[in-house]
Amino acid sequence: MVSVFSLYNNVNYIDERVMSMSTKGTVSIRKAEVKDYQGVSFLMDELQQMHVEARPDIYRMLQPRMEEKEFGELLNTDKRYLYVAEFSETGVILGYGSAELSIIQDVDLLVNRNMLYIHELVINSQYRGQGTGKQLIHAFIELGRSLQAHSVELSVSTFNAGAQTFYEQMGLAVRSSRMEYML
Repeated sequence: MVSVFSLYNNVNYIDERVMSMSTKGTVSIRKAEVKDYQGVSFLMDELQQMHVEARPDIYRMLQPRMEEKEFGELLNTDKRYLYVAEFSETGVILGYGSAELSIIQDVDLLVNRNMLYIHELVINSQYRGQGTGKQLIHAFIELGRSLQAHSVELSVSTFNAGAQTFYEQMGLAVRSSRMEYML
């Protein structure tokens, strides 16, 4: 089952710096660049591996999970935003996030609104629990505000209980759930 989390702009936001100290040094969040491909690819492979292990009936292993060409295309896609978290001193990539602005307009069943949808948010497993994910989420919340989005949304699989707990701690709430009946 996949849950869809939403964070609406009228929720209070505690402004924190986009740089923090980790046990390994200062972590900063910035827009991704072509040079970041190797670090991002490693993180995407790690994320895919977790999905394959949890649900081999749905996911298959891809090596790499994201080709360099695809990464380059995403960097140049309008309304697509890619961020990395890196150790400022070394440039080592320890987190990655990707989001897209969706403009929902003139759909009979829906209210017109703008939504920033987070496609991926992944932190190197060795560096989780040190505040980097919070920094990335806060960067996307601020991006959503600057783009005048009504909400920031994402999906998370139920097997990823740690991520669900994290998102709830960050103020996101379950908006809907996707269920399945195995045949």
